[in-house]
Amino acid sequence: MCKNQNTVVSVIIPTFNVEKYIEQCLRSLQEQTFREFEIICIDDGSSDRTVEIIKKIQTEDDRVRLIENPHCGRAGVMRNIGLEKAIGEYCLFLDADDFFEKEMIDQVYAKMEEDQADLCLFDARLYNEKSKKYKNIDYILQKDYLPEVIPFEGKTSPYIFNVTSGCPWSKMFKKSLIDTEQIRFMDLPRSNDVYFVFLAMVLAKRITVVPQVFVNYRQSGESLQANNARSPWNWYEALKELKTELLRRGLYEETEKSFRNLAFGVSIYTLCSLKSAKAFSEVYEKLREEIFQEFDLEDFQKEDCYSYNEKKYDIYCDMCQYDVKEYMFREIMGLKEEKSYWVKRAKKAEQELDALKASTTFKTGRTLLAVPRKLKKMIKH
Repeated sequence: MCKNQNTVVSVIIPTFNVEKYIEQCLRSLQEQTFREFEIICIDDGSSDRTVEIIKKIQTEDDRVRLIENPHCGRAGVMRNIGLEKAIGEYCLFLDADDFFEKEMIDQVYAKMEEDQADLCLFDARLYNEKSKKYKNIDYILQKDYLPEVIPFEGKTSPYIFNVTSGCPWSKMFKKSLIDTEQIRFMDLPRSNDVYFVFLAMVLAKRITVVPQVFVNYRQSGESLQANNARSPWNWYEALKELKTELLRRGLYEETEKSFRNLAFGVSIYTLCSLKSAKAFSEVYEKLREEIFQEFDLEDFQKEDCYSYNEKKYDIYCDMCQYDVKEYMFREIMGLKEEKSYWVKRAKKAEQELDALKASTTFKTGRTLLAVPRKLKKMIKH
């Protein structure tokens, strides 16, 4: 058990082969202006220096705890283990390859206390590992979908599943909510957090918000969530489990519109992000034949589509009309037309440039500019 008996926040971090990033992650937590928290690292059988680095930091800071496990490739399992060991009144679930602003815990905890909240939302930005540059994003916290009155009850918001992403690392949770409602992460390689986050949000009596950016979300391609091509159905399993639980608890009817937009957005986004032709074809056809109907999207109308999903609606309409072969053929033809358009534009621009160079005006201009060039050479010499 953590030696600090004043622990009020438990920070839970699954780790796996993150030797490049774990020290920056933990150092950014050590620099927090708030002090009364524990850090629980649950290692998923790392084969690099991850554990060694954590143990070194442990010798400096008795708030850091380490739990070692055989490798299973399930971040949700690691988070659940950390949750069972947590002693804080509040929980943060962070990723080992990210780093954090020093006032994160202080400000979020203070807001939770002030509003007597079950859950607090906050914001994040991207950090590109190669360029070392930051980029602001709008999908972690959709401010336009926040209600006017905060704190608010989860199930009363028409945008409860749309105001934020399903990631757990931009939220602080009251542990009593998690324990009372028996909410746990799913045992999936990806999307293990969707069920946990959105069920907690819809069950929360009081949700508050700190709209500042506190998380620097690293783009490196090496995180636990980096590759969805290996598990193309996890998102579907997560959404199916969430809908089943909403129905079981009698909460689906009042959250149906928000859930449909969540399922719609995740379905189209996942399809378009697949890198394998085989996976794309399988997901495409299953969406058309089963999943759209299962998630009440068989006749999804444009007026039911929230603004953040509008760009995906044309893809949905094409999917309803064409099988995967016809859809891909039309996409290829569209790309050929686009290429032809830009080739024609380039040729026209080249012709216009040649005509300009041949014009009397251009030749006169070059003659006039030649005099200052000669004068400049004379001055230099």
